[in-house]
Amino acid sequence: MNKITIVGLGAGTIEQMPVGVYRLLKNSGPLFFRTKEHPAAKELAEEGVRFTSFDDVYEKHDEFLKVYEEIAATLIEEAKKRPLVYAVPGHPLVAEATVGRLLALAEKEKVEVEIFGGQSFLDAMFTALEIDPIDGLVILDGTNLKRDDIEVRHHLIICQVYDAFVASEVKLTLMELL
Repeated sequence: MNKITIVGLGAGTIEQMPVGVYRLLKNSGPLFFRTKEHPAAKELAEEGVRFTSFDDVYEKHDEFLKVYEEIAATLIEEAKKRPLVYAVPGHPLVAEATVGRLLALAEKEKVEVEIFGGQSFLDAMFTALEIDPIDGLVILDGTNLKRDDIEVRHHLIICQVYDAFVASEVKLTLMELL
């Protein structure tokens, strides 16, 4: 009891998912997915894997912070009843705000957490851009971009640019600097 296993669904289909993560998802319950809007989630559902998604929580709130807090609180309450698995897109520790909230709350509530990684978007990006992060890499959050955080002498990746407003803010910040 009082345990949450967090797994990453990876960046694509179940073909890219580690075998251990696939087996865990196929053989565990209860199972919660941050969203059903992911290629691997759709394929797992087609294979008969049953899960509860939090897509309705996104529709209920008009700001992400409230969404993340509700998801984390719900998972903690469910974990107090029985061990569970929580699956997120990509890798659980790469640009996944619900996991950060969940880890903080789990520590406070004395809920054990185990993390199994999945492939993040970074792996595919390094391949597509043909860059090695060891040469110098700065990864920044586009939703919280500050001019002073930008390092132009290294590779620069700005993530979380998911709509026109965020893209516009990123553009203005970059224009100030460059």
